[in-house]
Amino acid sequence: MTIPIYVRNRPEGLRHRALIRRWIVPRLRPGCRIPSAAWMGRFLHISAGEGARHMRRVLAEAGIQTETRGAWRDRRTYVVAVGSGCHE
Repeated sequence: MTIPIYVRNRPEGLRHRALIRRWIVPRLRPGCRIPSAAWMGRFLHISAGEGARHMRRVLAEAGIQTETRGAWRDRRTYVVAVGSGCHE
């Protein structure tokens, strides 16, 4: 039995983050809602948790600040500020 090794920059992850950078990030403005983890998972054809992780990483790299509003089922994440590396 082999122990799986975590590889940070696998080609699949690079492709997923490139899709997010191309289709999601250019449309984000302050006040916009971030897509849900479930939607992101369906968009990338992966699990919701992995989709959310990729989204968080892309937002951090682009310098986009977010905040979560609401409680329980009504929780949503919104863009607060867009960094300089977002719109190239």
